[in-house]
Amino acid sequence: MIEMNIKKPMGAAISLGLRPWALPILTLALIAIDAFWIGMDTVQMTMFASVAIVLSGIPHGTLDIEIAAKRFGHASASRKIMILAAYVCCALLMIILWRTLPELALTAFLIIAIVHFSADWRDGADPFLAMMVGWALVALPALSHPASVAMIFEMLTGNQNGATIAAVLACASVPAALGSLVFAFWSYQRGDIISAVDVLSCIVAALCLPPLAAFAIFFCGLHSPRHMMEAIRDTGGLSAAKKTAIIAAVFGLAIGLGVIVYITNNTGKPVDAGIIQTAFVLLSTLTVPHFVLEQILAIRQPLVTAH
Repeated sequence: MIEMNIKKPMGAAISLGLRPWALPILTLALIAIDAFWIGMDTVQMTMFASVAIVLSGIPHGTLDIEIAAKRFGHASASRKIMILAAYVCCALLMIILWRTLPELALTAFLIIAIVHFSADWRDGADPFLAMMVGWALVALPALSHPASVAMIFEMLTGNQNGATIAAVLACASVPAALGSLVFAFWSYQRGDIISAVDVLSCIVAALCLPPLAAFAIFFCGLHSPRHMMEAIRDTGGLSAAKKTAIIAAVFGLAIGLGVIVYITNNTGKPVDAGIIQTAFVLLSTLTVPHFVLEQILAIRQPLVTAH
């Protein structure tokens, strides 16, 4: 099994996201809000959560081309253009897959998400246990909120096959949840209290909150900030002004792509359903090349170190 290139100790990485006890506090606060104030299990709240996830997720991949150019040793403009072209082609293939075989696109996105998110927990851990955590983050909402996940997946596939995928995901969530509990216990035993608390917080969120609200806690609170800070660190040779310009430009292009996807896919659909579908398509379209790049860098890293 190929591991991602996660360099920093887990405690240090997590400190770049939320502070140690912010995640459980946020989780409990949202559970209370959902139960006693604003119900979050509606199409409108799901739409807002989708937008938050996209806006949080776009920035941490905006420096991918610069990182790839640096790691590959090809910093010239022509080489960066070649890397960018490969990146765009990968994204376009994902868009085509959504248009032609949405069930396959959704299944591929879920698998990639599981592997990608498991990398956040691999520092010093058994890769299998780390995979269980990534698996649980994606699959548990299908067990705790089957109707909501089925509704979202049916929006994405355009037919009842989405509900079938949701049901399969729910069935696969129990071993992942158990593995995540083992991971939390293992982290606690080795003195990594933060990782243990974060995993338990994510599990509680997945069980008690609507699917995208629960996912937003992990994605917006830990994953995106952590990887954004790592990207800024890995591009330390660039000036702050250049980094800001690149981030702003890529962010704008991504939002523009989202608008195009929304316009082309929103015929006859309610606005909120169209935004949810667009958010998933856009996020997966940006995640797949980001994931492929991480895999290539992880493979190349031992070679670079050896030299």
